[in-house]
Amino acid sequence: MFEFSGSYITNRIDTRRITALWAFSETALGGILHVLKIPFTGLFIGSAAVLFICLLAQYGKSKSEIIKATLIVILVKAIVTPYVPLNSYLAVTLQGVLGFLFFTFVPIKNIAAILLGIFALFFAALQKFIMMTILFGNTIWESFDTLAKFILNQIPFLHGRLTFSVSLILISFYTALHVLAGIYMAIRATHFDKWLLKKSEDLEILKLTREEQNGLFERPKSKKRKRWWQRKSGIIILSISVVLMIISYLFPHHFESSAYDILFMLIRSIVITFVWFTLVSPLAVKLFKLFIEKKKFEHAGEVNNITELFPNFKNVVNYCWRLSSSISGYTRYRKFLSDSLALLLLTDL
Repeated sequence: MFEFSGSYITNRIDTRRITALWAFSETALGGILHVLKIPFTGLFIGSAAVLFICLLAQYGKSKSEIIKATLIVILVKAIVTPYVPLNSYLAVTLQGVLGFLFFTFVPIKNIAAILLGIFALFFAALQKFIMMTILFGNTIWESFDTLAKFILNQIPFLHGRLTFSVSLILISFYTALHVLAGIYMAIRATHFDKWLLKKSEDLEILKLTREEQNGLFERPKSKKRKRWWQRKSGIIILSISVVLMIISYLFPHHFESSAYDILFMLIRSIVITFVWFTLVSPLAVKLFKLFIEKKKFEHAGEVNNITELFPNFKNVVNYCWRLSSSISGYTRYRKFLSDSLALLLLTDL
């Protein structure tokens, strides 16, 4: 059973709990959101990281605790979800370093938080497009634009009037969505004490019974990283490429990118994937594991203490999902996430 102990919010929050929640977010939140079929999981995980870094800056004795927490989160992530790609660890590292730099050198904490929200989520969004460009080259964006132009030109009143880049709009919208989410979370973090105090008043009477702790979510089993063509996004790209190659033969005068360009794009991506998984990735993973093994030994106690909290974190999340069962749609997701965060910070685990 979980109970609140103490009426002073600031005394209930410490950097150990915040670090543990950040690690839990990085290892389990994605799986939970996937079960709930909530899109843009990366946006939620990145926004959560911004919140936890802001709380570390607020409640930590020194800003160096942000760097220490970042290292602990990486170690826990490597232990609990060992098959996540290396760029996932890079994202966590970048978020922690940005948080340390902004909160150390920007004297106004509110501005530091907003800068962290902007840059952390901006890089998170761009990372996907940079990886796609490296993998497929500029041909992928040209192909999207060409296909969109071909489709829209079939509409009589739009024929010949498409002057904008569909891929550029897609990238801009996706990036803007992430940046706005980062700004929103940073602003919420600057008023977090007031929000948590109000939440504690709403949730103080809640108790967890053994029956209510029955698991609703199962922690996803570790899976090996799929090649790009085995994922949904890869299947979509392959399907569009095949369609483009067929249409380019039937209507060659409509296409700037020929079927040969698209075929070259696919061959290029397969070659890069092969080189990465057979040469570059094994070496990078080996070096990374050596680093992890060394640091894991140095911080074994802290890592174990955090991972031991995860089953109780899961119980709280399960309870909050059951608690919101009478609500539907976006309102339920919002209540579920906010109640989970408040209880995870305030309960004795």
